[in-house]
Amino acid sequence: MELGFQDLANWLGSGFISPLDEKAFAEACQRRLVRALQLPHPLGQGDIAVLVRHLLRHEMEIQGGASPSLKVPRKTPFPTQREVWERSGIAVLNEGPDFFVVSAEPWHPEWLPQAEQVSPETPLFKEVRRRSHEPVSGDPFLKALGYETYQSVGQREAIRTILTAPPESTLVVNLPTGSGKSLCAHLPAWLASKPVGVTIVVVPTVALAIDQERAFKAQTKTNIATAYYSDTSIEGQERREEIRDRIRQGTQPIVFTSPEGLIESLSFSVYEAVRQGFLRYMVIDEAHIVEQWGDEFRPEFQELAGFRRSLLRVCRDNKLPGFPTLLLTATVTESCLDTLETLFGAPGPFEIVSSVQLRPEPSYWFAYCGSEAERQERLVEAVAHLPRPLIIYGSKVNDVDHWHRYLQQSGYERCAKMTGKSSQLERLDLLNRWQAGLIDIVVATSAFGLGVDLPDVRAVIHVCIPETIDRFYQEVGRGGRDGKATLSLVLHTAKDFQDAAAIGEITYITSDRGRQRWEEMFSHKRSLPDDRFQVPITVPPPYNIDLDGSSIRNQDWNIRTLTLMSRAGLIALDAEPLPHIEDKEDFKQAIEQYRGYRTVQISDEQHLKVDVWAEKVEPARNQRQQWAFNSLKLMKEALRPKRCLAEIFSEAYSIQTRLEPSRRGVPVERSCGGCPYCRQKEIAPFQGATPTPFRVWQQPSDRKGEALKAVLAGEDLLGIFYSLPLDRQSERDRKRLILWLLKEGIGNVVAPQAIYSLLNEALVFLFEAYQPFLMPKIPTLVYYDSETILPEDYQQFTKARVPHIVFLPESTPDPTGCIPVLQDSF
Repeated sequence: MELGFQDLANWLGSGFISPLDEKAFAEACQRRLVRALQLPHPLGQGDIAVLVRHLLRHEMEIQGGASPSLKVPRKTPFPTQREVWERSGIAVLNEGPDFFVVSAEPWHPEWLPQAEQVSPETPLFKEVRRRSHEPVSGDPFLKALGYETYQSVGQREAIRTILTAPPESTLVVNLPTGSGKSLCAHLPAWLASKPVGVTIVVVPTVALAIDQERAFKAQTKTNIATAYYSDTSIEGQERREEIRDRIRQGTQPIVFTSPEGLIESLSFSVYEAVRQGFLRYMVIDEAHIVEQWGDEFRPEFQELAGFRRSLLRVCRDNKLPGFPTLLLTATVTESCLDTLETLFGAPGPFEIVSSVQLRPEPSYWFAYCGSEAERQERLVEAVAHLPRPLIIYGSKVNDVDHWHRYLQQSGYERCAKMTGKSSQLERLDLLNRWQAGLIDIVVATSAFGLGVDLPDVRAVIHVCIPETIDRFYQEVGRGGRDGKATLSLVLHTAKDFQDAAAIGEITYITSDRGRQRWEEMFSHKRSLPDDRFQVPITVPPPYNIDLDGSSIRNQDWNIRTLTLMSRAGLIALDAEPLPHIEDKEDFKQAIEQYRGYRTVQISDEQHLKVDVWAEKVEPARNQRQQWAFNSLKLMKEALRPKRCLAEIFSEAYSIQTRLEPSRRGVPVERSCGGCPYCRQKEIAPFQGATPTPFRVWQQPSDRKGEALKAVLAGEDLLGIFYSLPLDRQSERDRKRLILWLLKEGIGNVVAPQAIYSLLNEALVFLFEAYQPFLMPKIPTLVYYDSETILPEDYQQFTKARVPHIVFLPESTPDPTGCIPVLQDSF
């Protein structure tokens, strides 16, 4: 039996003596309160007060009346003083020695602009649905993972584009949160693993690898390990060895790993898989991180480009088709897209499939604070009123430490922190507790978020100014993933502007010093085939020969120099396989030596000349810094907007079509859950339509079988006429013929639903009508029954320059009217 508010009220009123099953409650806020009271975890009086407030305000909003009252015990862990309740906007209606009777009212902070007229919390407690993606009719192969429909039109077009990607191509998949981006890696990998096949998925965090493994196991009903990460336990070492073995054998359908894990400990196994033709796809998830993190503290993300080039070269050396590369992201700026194209564009084609709709869930609120003391006061007030769970973001580790400590001192024990200094064990522990509902608040730097898919985060607070509009949008996007209303609150001070500018400044080396570092590295080069070289990153620059070359700082500057040169087109990042060494100690030494070198290919023979650096490198350096400046400028505008925030985000994420070299643009569909401008103009929250991407590949992978080629004999149109009514033998013949055509490479099927039962889990794309601009340019079957009228311009089938097999009843009239029956002139 499902329990509700009154059952919980009775339980609290009785002193919550008997145990309750939290899963029996209908509402998440009810389950969270019961869990907090029954589990032996730290629980502060502030935690209890705000969880009770959440319960009361939610009930008030869904009932549409005044706040209900609730009798609560006057004993620990409940607040025993009226003041604690009142700090959370809860009125004490009655009290006795062992109880309080309380109720809650909407929060209207006087210091928050526009909040006196509109309570910022009302949509959150009401759980207003802001996002609605209508499911889209599916293709037969979705059944392989238990699906009947696509989650969104963007997901459908992305998966179809991936499954028709030509060898060696690169595809950026740009889909908003909640539209099913993960399936774009899982489904193609699973389909391509029969009977053998390996897909590599590079993820930025261990948490994301583990989460992806969990999802993949649930979809495929398999139990093999797929997350590959550092683990020194005996069980962990065995797990890693088994994954490496399966990769070499081609029986590991998918592996989720970090760039460091791929380039180092998985390297030998992956090269072996490539030599045998087992590698199906290379995928980088959260691909925007390649630019954001690769330029600074994790250059391995950009080294993936060289590793990929090396693997593709092995494919060519072994006369094997190269694998497609997929770059998955929910947000891509023009700067990011340029970086991805520079690093992963060759040999091409490089394309993007995009269906960008801005997040409709967040409402945006901004408050300037005259001092740190004022910000602290306002933060505590907001935390005391807003629903759980919520996230608080700061820009610096010290700030996060301060806010976390202060909140715990203020009575919020169900509060944790995460920064770049958190260990892997600490991160995994926090994420497990966060997802289990044992934590209500996380205070964090931008290190927290990737791989954290908690759907019901109701508020995201920034006690800083993010250094880019992109970082702000992504962090706000941690809220409302269930499609319901969430709140973004920014509490900022004058000093935050200085901090944001300092953090956002790209630490590219100057052209003069970069050239000197490159000259020194190149003078110690090792020659390789194909005009490639290995250069040491442990050599000090000539202008500072006393610098310890092996220091991390020196190596980082050398790596940044190579990154800048790659952006400028002087070199291309490359890689060499690690030697395979069985002995662990010898392997450790080999890795250390390997880490001291980078492999590059010379793209411009004038790479050592001063004027070439001035002409090519300096503009690349300046352009990157200009992009960072423009992004911060948009962030500053958002704090005091004179237009809808959807317009500001649209400016950040819209990308114009480029004519030379050709690259399609990225349109952005606007949505807004409420912002200062819209509230002032009395514009209600709105959600834009989901854009439908058009066909991407001009020359998709060739799927035609030799037998079909022979039947077509060079023609693009084949008519198959059948008599009606169909007897049993004719039905069997039709079924055999259609199945044979599917086996021979038919990819699109335009047919009435009566034909669908013949397709089972076939790798074909279904269309109810002929839509040439949406359909991939692959062999197509078009089936007409007696009720479907053939268009007069049926010869359009030949315009696509791909085979079309058209089934028609024998009695089909000539649509041009020239002769009675089409079969006589076809």
